[in-house]
Amino acid sequence: MSLELFDRLNSEVKELTNELAYHVVGDPLVLGNLNEYLNISQKHNLKVNITTTANNISKRHYKALMNPIIKQINFSINSYNANSHKKSFDEYIEPILEFIKFSKENNHNYFINFRIWNLDDTKSAYDFNSKVFDKLNSFFNSSLDIDDIYKTKPKNLRVDRKIFINFDDYFAWPNINNEHISSCGFCYGLNSHFGILANGSVVPCCLDLDAKINLGNVEKNTLKEILDTPRAKAMIEGFRKNILVEELCQKCGYRTRFDKL
Repeated sequence: MSLELFDRLNSEVKELTNELAYHVVGDPLVLGNLNEYLNISQKHNLKVNITTTANNISKRHYKALMNPIIKQINFSINSYNANSHKKSFDEYIEPILEFIKFSKENNHNYFINFRIWNLDDTKSAYDFNSKVFDKLNSFFNSSLDIDDIYKTKPKNLRVDRKIFINFDDYFAWPNINNEHISSCGFCYGLNSHFGILANGSVVPCCLDLDAKINLGNVEKNTLKEILDTPRAKAMIEGFRKNILVEELCQKCGYRTRFDKL
């Protein structure tokens, strides 16, 4: 997304929220000028949440990642296990730990979260998680117990000042080709959040990376106009009544976790 458009959207979105999340599947650390985007959000007094695989994190990112506008950084650690890589696990995890060492030495004020979103009843990622916990226990001098975590399924565990391990289950990404799950249910899409793709398409949540529910485009309309469209309003009213009006929502495995709340 161009810096000019990003600046305009920050100006519009600050009427709706006080913080942004830099991700809709895309990884903000691939940007060579990440700090320019962060400075725009800082100009508009918007806090920023960064989610990254950290697959390419290096010292060239350190300056940007110490920007005071950052509220939290999420490292999607299980992304390594979910994708094929040329680098070894040690080659992947060590640069992340090096950055955390740097951020600790510089008294970071944001939260750092290691996301381990691969728990399931079959313990399919048990061996990978064992390697992760061994590394983290060694680095933080912590005592993460993999068997206890699988048994109790905590939401998060603190390992250092403002540094947490976040846990969650696997989930099925929404896809029109998925099997139908339910026509009834609730979601926080268009309630607590919505997404804007790099091409300007507005979507109801960060899982709609292909804009299957395309509510409009910010190149043509303002955010306020797009969020006030009949399609957006129908979704919001549907969630309020426990009705999933969009086919993609009816085939979303992530949404089902809200049924348990």
